[in-house]
Amino acid sequence: MLMLTSCVGEEPDNIAYITALGIDKSEDGYIYTIQFAHPVQISGGASESGGSGEDIVQIVAVEAPTLYSAINNADSIVSKELTLSHAKLFVISEETAAEGMEDMNDVFSRNNDIRPDIYIAIAEDAGKYLEEVQPVIELNPVKYYQLIYEDENGPAIPENTALDFFSASVSGSKDCLLPYAGVAEVKEEEKLGEKGEKEHKSSENKSQEEAKLNEDGFENGTKYYYAGQAGKKISNKSEVLGAAIFKDNKYIGKLGSTDAEIYNILENKFKEMNVTFYSDATPQTPITIKIEEKNAPKYDINKEEKHIDIYMKIEGELLSAPSEYRKDHTILELNKSASEMINKASEDLAGRLYRQYNTDALGIKGKLRRQFITNDAYYSYCSDFNPYEWSFSAYADVNIKRTGMTYYY
Repeated sequence: MLMLTSCVGEEPDNIAYITALGIDKSEDGYIYTIQFAHPVQISGGASESGGSGEDIVQIVAVEAPTLYSAINNADSIVSKELTLSHAKLFVISEETAAEGMEDMNDVFSRNNDIRPDIYIAIAEDAGKYLEEVQPVIELNPVKYYQLIYEDENGPAIPENTALDFFSASVSGSKDCLLPYAGVAEVKEEEKLGEKGEKEHKSSENKSQEEAKLNEDGFENGTKYYYAGQAGKKISNKSEVLGAAIFKDNKYIGKLGSTDAEIYNILENKFKEMNVTFYSDATPQTPITIKIEEKNAPKYDINKEEKHIDIYMKIEGELLSAPSEYRKDHTILELNKSASEMINKASEDLAGRLYRQYNTDALGIKGKLRRQFITNDAYYSYCSDFNPYEWSFSAYADVNIKRTGMTYYY
């Protein structure tokens, strides 16, 4: 019992907790951008006291061939011992991820400090993304990443952890999509303060000009955003929006916000969100519906014809619409219109993932296992599995709730 009266290991005051880590390619290896928390500024986590923005996290970047040598080099710069035990995010550059993530999977599986629920994101420049992270509201940086990457009510990024990515890669049952992170290109304006000193104030987000408008279908009338394009005027330039597409552990392309929403619906990782679109009946007035996926999508797989029927059940609640939508028959028409939009978007996304990118992003190989009696028969079939040979049909059953103000005639 005397052994229980003391702790083992390093004292907490001597430890620097890494909150996020970025990996970029360099000529001689990799550049590791290490972001660690500033405990004094955090002041108890989500309290109202303490620092904000860049005050609560510090950045050190080192060049090294491996993660472990990078941390060793950083330890000579930071007085305290760095640890990954509280890390919440790994950001990998597009160039690094395009070469393959096998080495990173090996790190996740062998390092006891790295938690299996850590998030992996892909960015054009991983170091730049972490340098621009300024959680001005949430004082705890780990909590900030958790709220950003686990937000089920704004599902514009795929929800896959390091454990999900590792399991899918090892089993070969599917190809994962990971969150895509980016930095907004913001024009800074100089402004004179009360005492005549110069202050910098964020102005228009130049990156937003590149966002394209969804002309029709799901979320028509709204813009198709990539990370860095969402804010109009922002102080935190770092954003997470859209999805990075993988094929056999290698990054091959990216999707925007609207496609990421549909992907989450197809993957049963969707809770609820507000969808805005324009109907043919009221082309000048936007209609907003809160949609919620009640059940997991059903996949009816015909392995002989290599065709899949996807059935979705979605409930909706009308949040804003013209007065005509108080009539029952108009709501029935809206059910049909919303269903057709989701069907079209789902078939289009599945078709692009499988035929254009040749990636099994919906995990068809994993879903096929139950159709075989023996493992030998299953592995024999999967040896000739080609994603581009598959076709899809989507059937969404959208049911918008009637309210007490609905006229039934």
